[in-house]
Amino acid sequence: MINQDLLWKGIIEDLFEEFLGYFYPDWTQNEVDLNKPFEFLDKELDEIYPVQNAKKRFADKLVKVFTKSGTEQWILVHIEVQGYTDNQFAERMFTYFYRIRERWKKEVIALAIFTDKNPDYQPNTYHYEKLDTVLEYKFKTFKLLHKTEADLTQAQNPFSIIMLTAWKSLQKVSQPDEQQLEWKVSLVRKLYEEGYQTSKIRNILNFIRYYIKFNDSLKEQLFEENIEPIIKNRKNMGIEETIKEELKRIYFEEGEQKGIEQGIEKGIEKGIRNLLKRGFSVTDTAEMLEVDKSLVEKVKKELDKES
Repeated sequence: MINQDLLWKGIIEDLFEEFLGYFYPDWTQNEVDLNKPFEFLDKELDEIYPVQNAKKRFADKLVKVFTKSGTEQWILVHIEVQGYTDNQFAERMFTYFYRIRERWKKEVIALAIFTDKNPDYQPNTYHYEKLDTVLEYKFKTFKLLHKTEADLTQAQNPFSIIMLTAWKSLQKVSQPDEQQLEWKVSLVRKLYEEGYQTSKIRNILNFIRYYIKFNDSLKEQLFEENIEPIIKNRKNMGIEETIKEELKRIYFEEGEQKGIEQGIEKGIEKGIRNLLKRGFSVTDTAEMLEVDKSLVEKVKKELDKES
């Protein structure tokens, strides 16, 4: 079984814009410069706080975010996966904070997400006091167990599907596989009904698949069988969506064939050229052909020079 902490680390990186919008909606909308890429500082985090005890399970991310005013904002995200009681947790959060401030002199926002089953475990303050010396460090926390399904649902934000998956997993002990199968399929259906980008759907779908496993391995196969028609049969595409799908099929297949003859990269570029010439945007082309946006931008620049 894939470690849940690895799944959290991966999905936060894949959906970090949506993650910020989920936990800091106003700040993200009004102050974050979403046109500038996020920078994930895993190496820097390891340098200031190397993990020595492999048995302790938590997922940490340190991310550099740019604001519209041009400043850097460092976001420290900690996700407690295993849910053991850790009396040093708050102190560890404070240690992260002061080491980042000491070494890089950056502004730090800290968030701790608890996905455990202990209702009484939610440390949010580090307090130090000796004679007249007093220090208190508080940070934002989010306790999944204390939330309801309605609390976790945010319209048009795919990260809510992630939070619902983790929340549903807390009920696994009291749920038979049949009930687990039902809610997993319902989350996949909701994911497709919202109409998110293909790449985001793939990442979220894998999170749903692997975050919690069925007790009966045969249910895994049944789950795949249940979601197959959802994935393959999109609901009532309009004329524009129908044309896009058909062009994707024609030109991507042509690109693959050219790839066999002239090299995969040239073949895919041929498909990109065909879509761009027909007026599709860089973003739409990248999504339809499931290629990196930078490659599409490169081809577009070449086309602009030729014209």
